[in-house]
Amino acid sequence: MPHKKMLGIFTLAAAIGMAMSAAAAETMYDSSPYYEDETTASVQVPASGPFAPGRVVAVDRAAGKITIEYPPIPQLLLEGGTRNFTVQDAAFLTSLAPGDKVRFEVEREGRYFVVKRIVNSN
Repeated sequence: MPHKKMLGIFTLAAAIGMAMSAAAAETMYDSSPYYEDETTASVQVPASGPFAPGRVVAVDRAAGKITIEYPPIPQLLLEGGTRNFTVQDAAFLTSLAPGDKVRFEVEREGRYFVVKRIVNSN
């Protein structure tokens, strides 16, 4: 087979592979329920800034920990899911209860993630 024809076939295969990869990446996005606005049933775009959206699953005031369900946080290489976080200040937890929608700022400290600020979005 001539080189030009082989080059054309490989170029076409690479273009198809890249298109399929982009389509797969688009379908991996998880539109979780805490993005949804119940009044309009439309997906809200998270506000810019360091805060990530989430939903409180559990609060342990005595231990200074909170369990939050959250979407992916690419800046910290965190996949979306549910995780226990230590909070910087246990006073953050006084007004929170399971089911509350929150926006929170989290930072990596060594092997752990610590919630630096949290705001109730209810």
